[in-house]
Amino acid sequence: MLYYISYQFGFVPKLTTITQEAIIDTAFEMVRKEGFGVLSARSIAKQIGCSTQPIYCCYKNMGDLKAELCQRALPYLQNIMLHCSKTGNVLLDMGLGYVRMAYTEPALFKAFYMDNIMNVKLTDIFPESRQAVEIMKDSEEYQHLSEEEVKSGIAKAWMLAHGIASLVAVGMLVYDEEKILEILNNP
Repeated sequence: MLYYISYQFGFVPKLTTITQEAIIDTAFEMVRKEGFGVLSARSIAKQIGCSTQPIYCCYKNMGDLKAELCQRALPYLQNIMLHCSKTGNVLLDMGLGYVRMAYTEPALFKAFYMDNIMNVKLTDIFPESRQAVEIMKDSEEYQHLSEEEVKSGIAKAWMLAHGIASLVAVGMLVYDEEKILEILNNP
């Protein structure tokens, strides 16, 4: 009855526009906190305070939304890893950055690097990464190595860093940068 009276006097309820950006931002924050397991149209809608209709207007299905989330999350994670510069040793800093990524973003780390939500092989995500190889080849300490030697060094270091990062992400190892650097530096 209140709606009828409001309408009769010219008051029209405000329509809220839910943008695709608002949907992806909300979904990204949910996944950052709790992982992809909590992701559904209903849970996103609840978080935003709307029905599921705007979500399905922007995305054909949840697979499309998940794919867009992956396109946002991977560069976000790589940025954390590649911008660690504590020691000056590029390979050591990348390893520490990888562990730091697991510590600061455990839900995303688990989804991509432990649960393998994208169904990729190891060589698809790290050791063959052009960006990582280029960073290594640009540093003075690794310029003398061939591209294959750089890839091999990255792969070996990554396996050690991944083990440490996985333990940190699940809470089995306390994040202590100095101890982690010691392990990474003296395997």
